[in-house]
Order: sequence, then structure tokens, then C-alpha cells
Amino acid sequence: MDLQEGIHFVGAGAFGNKVAIELSSIYEGLRDGLFYEEHDEPQNHLHIHSFPFAEAPCFDGDYVFIILAGSVHDPCWKEARKTLHESRPYFMLTLGIESQQAIDSETFPPFPDECLVFPDPPLFDPVKLAKLVLQIFLIHTSWKVSGRGSLIGYDLADTKQIFAGKVAKARKMTSNKEHYRQNFSKFLGENKADLSRAQGILISFWGRDDVLSIPKANELWEETEHLLMPDADKAFTFHILPEDGPDFMATLFLAL
Repeated sequence: MDLQEGIHFVGAGAFGNKVAIELSSIYEGLRDGLFYEEHDEPQNHLHIHSFPFAEAPCFDGDYVFIILAGSVHDPCWKEARKTLHESRPYFMLTLGIESQQAIDSETFPPFPDECLVFPDPPLFDPVKLAKLVLQIFLIHTSWKVSGRGSLIGYDLADTKQIFAGKVAKARKMTSNKEHYRQNFSKFLGENKADLSRAQGILISFWGRDDVLSIPKANELWEETEHLLMPDADKAFTFHILPEDGPDFMATLFLAL
């Protein structure tokens, strides 16, 4: 399988393979309307795999981004990390589920071109994690390619600069239209301690077009910045949600 560039998801072990199944189902339902017609090309799509591979893909391109997911207790997840790292992708974001250990670079040493991400327990569900993976894909998809992608020109090089060689947490909130500002402030308050010591942060704002706008997203970002260390690497992205989605979402990635 010759896949020299693009974004690839790999589910490893029993949990990771469940995520791959759910992600395939969700993604297949979105594909027809996800990309602008002139950009509906193979290199722009999310490629979904299960580990061990039935047919080993080629990940040695100059701009390959791998998202790996599985349980940290599954030997298959550990084997996949090593195997995929040795394929030398441009960057690898590894989601580890069910960790009850301290989250730091000594307990889980990341590879230099990898970020180890440990989602919070509410995301310990194949469907919820599949939706998080889809968000990560869209964060790294240009707005000109998909109307659900990143509006401000954020790309994979930015993620690599902020998160390479680090351990991170992932947290998420949703809200209705009427209370999204109050709920977002509450979300920041709940994460204030980690925000104040984070080395890097990426936060993505998602809203229906009758709820969220670029000026409103800027206001949310300014509220977030007040809690960050001045020298922390930081960025945010802005995305429009379809009418059948929630009114507002925010997804937070913190490198600690």
C-alpha cells in the first residue's frame, strides 16, 4: 500500500480496533459532504487502519501524520508505538487509554517526534474517542480543503512544534447556545491548575454558525490566555459545526 503523505489513524489492540471500527462508520457517513469538490482527493482523506496490519502501509513520506490509539495495558499498543516510530513518520500523536499512573515524561517517555496524549476518563469510550480523532483530523485539515477544517492556517508543523517529545492531556466540553460562555468559563476554571503550568496548549473552538464567530472565538481565546504562562507555546483553531451537531464544543490539549 503506497501512502506517502496525509493523515493516518491506527487502532491497536482490542480497544484501538473498536475505535477504528467506530471511526470508519462515522467517517463514511461524513465523506460525501466533508470536502470541497475540487479537493476531494485521496491525500486529503483520513486513512484508517488496524494494527497488526493485514497489508503494511508505507509511512515513510515527508509529511505523514499518524494518530495511534489503544489501551496502555495492551502489549499490541506498545508494539504499535515502536513499529510506527521506526517507520519514521513526520509526527505521531499517540492516544493512550486507561492509564492510572502519573502522567509525565519519566513514566511514559515519548519519542522525539511523538506526543503521548492521555484523554480524560469521560473519553474512555470507542465512539467518543473516534470523535476526538476526527476532530484532530479536521484541526489539521485546511479550511480551503474542508469547511470543517482549520480557519486560521494552523497545520501539522504547528502541532509538532508545540507537542513533539511531550506528554499531554486531552479534555473536551460541549454546551448549548444559551449557556456556552458560562460553561466555557466553568471549563477553564476546572482546568485552571493545569493551564497555569502547561508548557504548550492547543484549544479548538467548534460552533454552529449562529452561535460562534471569529470575534467570539477570539474572546474565548483571550479568556484562556489570561490563565497561561507567558512563555507557553500556544495556539487555537476555529471550526464551524453542522446544524445536526451540538451548539458549541471546545477541545483542549495540554502539554505538561
